Amino acid sequence: MKSTITTAQFNRNTLTCKRYQPSTLPILRAGLLVAVTAIALFAAATQVHAQAIGFVWNNNPTTKGTTTPDSSYSYNSSGGAISMTRNSKGNYTVDFAGLGDSFYSDVQVNGYGPGSDFCNVAGWYSPNGTDVEIGVLCYTHAGVPADHSFTLLYQARTSTDPTTPDVAFLWANQPTASSYTPSGLYQYNVFGGTNIITRNSKGNYSATLPGFTTTGGTVIVTAYGSTPAHCQVTDWGSGGSGTVVNVNCTNTAGVATDSEFDLVYSIYETAGYGADSDAGGAIWAFNDTDKSPYDVTGTYSIGIDGIDMYAQRLGTGQYAWTMTVDDTWTSSNVLATAYGAPGNYCTTKEWLSSSTTTTVYINCFNSAGTPANTRFTATFQLAGIY
Repeated sequence: MKSTITTAQFNRNTLTCKRYQPSTLPILRAGLLVAVTAIALFAAATQVHAQAIGFVWNNNPTTKGTTTPDSSYSYNSSGGAISMTRNSKGNYTVDFAGLGDSFYSDVQVNGYGPGSDFCNVAGWYSPNGTDVEIGVLCYTHAGVPADHSFTLLYQARTSTDPTTPDVAFLWANQPTASSYTPSGLYQYNVFGGTNIITRNSKGNYSATLPGFTTTGGTVIVTAYGSTPAHCQVTDWGSGGSGTVVNVNCTNTAGVATDSEFDLVYSIYETAGYGADSDAGGAIWAFNDTDKSPYDVTGTYSIGIDGIDMYAQRLGTGQYAWTMTVDDTWTSSNVLATAYGAPGNYCTTKEWLSSSTTTTVYINCFNSAGTPANTRFTATFQLAGIY
């Protein structure tokens, strides 16, 4: 579907662009609430929040100014325009016109391409209650700003929407607190429960998602903030009180560090789409050394039309995820998160589609930017299919 382009990743916390300066980014949310009080009050009074989905592939990472991303790999459920602005080296703003007020929403980002560069969410908000602006910062493996391609997924949810799938997400905004409730305006739980975060030790967190008592599902995590970091899934499990997802965050040297992050968990349907949409797939690639294709269809996957899915190791830190399909898919998006190896991170190299098969290629690295065998989770979204 897509040819290999220079890698990149997303960011939300540091909107170092036309509206915010780096010094104010760590309190973007607080500043945002002050700046758009009228919008917030209007939204709360009229209950205008609705399911909203947007994704994008930044295919022009070095082009200065504002460009229009490739429409074959971008989507806006409002039907509005999508634009990409390079503010400075490695600093981008994605704009989804008409996608809403940005409340009860989540952003995930992933580097794209063959290199070891990565990106974090820098921040997101709505300047006018109608459009959504998302900031992304990209770095070399050593944490130096770098122009890089990336994929990004935005979603907003409301419990009154009948198409809302079994999904929960949160913005972990207090990285040094021992236990807390993440920002209420930027978390969601389809069962109506309140998600909470526990800090077990430096850079080690547990997110509890009430109501999700069924074993399975998939998780995607992205580090958030102006300081480069890697956050990944350690494991997750379900019980009578819900699902607990464990997350580790490290700095670019691979040392445990306290970091904000965005997390999305989904079961039965892919994160970002409606119930019974068949609009994508998700896997946990649990074998990081097997060069033979192995079946990843099961409890910790989300299949498409009941089809089998396979993963395999192609080389050190290089993997393929293959789905057999009936039609060629366009307007698609891929995200990946490293699993169980603190300090390691994974990026999307590319994905290709024929009339019968789609193959996603994932690269994983250690903190030194060297290819490293790593288990991972990954999701594949399709546009506008509900």
